[in-house]
Amino acid sequence: MINGIKNHKVLVGSFIFFAILIYSHACQVPVFRYALERWVSDKYELAIFFNGSLNEEQESLVNSIDINANIEIHKVDAGNMSGSEIAKYGDIAVPDGQILAQLNYPWSVGRGNSFINSDQPVWRGLLDHESLQQIVDSPVRKSIREKIISGESAVWVVLGRGDEDKEKLVENKLKNILRSITEKIEIPEGVVGPGELDRVASGEVDVEDVLRSTIPLKISFDVIRIDSNDPNEKIFSRLLTSFIPELNDSNLEYPLIYPVFGRGRTLNPIPASIINEEIMMKACSYICGACSCEVKRENPGIDLIMTAAWQDIISGSSVVVDKVLPPLTGVADLVSEDSDESDQFSNDETSVSKNNGNDLNKELEEGLLGQFSINWIVGIFFLVILSVISIVSFKLKKSP
Repeated sequence: MINGIKNHKVLVGSFIFFAILIYSHACQVPVFRYALERWVSDKYELAIFFNGSLNEEQESLVNSIDINANIEIHKVDAGNMSGSEIAKYGDIAVPDGQILAQLNYPWSVGRGNSFINSDQPVWRGLLDHESLQQIVDSPVRKSIREKIISGESAVWVVLGRGDEDKEKLVENKLKNILRSITEKIEIPEGVVGPGELDRVASGEVDVEDVLRSTIPLKISFDVIRIDSNDPNEKIFSRLLTSFIPELNDSNLEYPLIYPVFGRGRTLNPIPASIINEEIMMKACSYICGACSCEVKRENPGIDLIMTAAWQDIISGSSVVVDKVLPPLTGVADLVSEDSDESDQFSNDETSVSKNNGNDLNKELEEGLLGQFSINWIVGIFFLVILSVISIVSFKLKKSP
């Protein structure tokens, strides 16, 4: 019996050792930084339909697409479509002298998100200089890209629904919440700068914990509000809403909030009507937490179209680690402003139609809360296993 207990102790000790070893070797680089440095953006398909062949001007237009955009071109002669093209695109009628275009999700999106019909176009219409520019880039996306390159952990996009006053209240409330959260979240311990590769060679640290760029590493969030009537952001707004089917079938009257991080990755939106510090803390904790799952497709989210030479941007040999502090503001002022804005926003929300809104709120909230559970599930799993082992060990010690 004594030998049995000893053997159990050895097994328990071995299990605990390897459990701690596995958990401690989870990548310590924050999700937002891991996504920026190591997750290549999925490419959207831009199918271009024409009759016979493209003329010189049309060919020049197609060739003007920036090679740094995560878009791949598929040219289709509408009058000579193959069977597979007809099955995918249907019958396409192209007006004489013009070209049509259809923007499709990356093929990987349909594989990783069963609720998305990846063959359903994100956008379809006449292709000209204006529509092409809206597909490839937009003022808001340029601003997001600049902020991410400067070191922002994520840029939160407030997508308006037509009520500017309400949208401004949401923007201010969100900024106050993020200011508070920024003070509470810390960069995971164990992140190593790219100039410390000698520590990898010596075995002191894991290569997955090493940063790969000179971009400042910090906990910092910014907010951008999109005017729902801005024609320059029409297709970008479509990218943000089209991967959630419920958003296309509902007449929402409140803004939606999206985090954009990495190379233009976003998550399910948070309805402005439910935002509070607890919900935002969960979202930000996932974005800023250690990347426990390094395979992109096993993480929540979808890539947006962004135009940037990411590999050139992230190249470097040193890193700055810091933390951005919010502007000094009196606590009473913060509480007062947040309270006033919350009260006004709450009063405004009572006028919102509740027929479909409440159900959609619940669905989106449940989807949101399910996105950030990876780290928690891993931690709870090990906690439960270790608890069971401890109980079994205790009973074995008690047994005669």
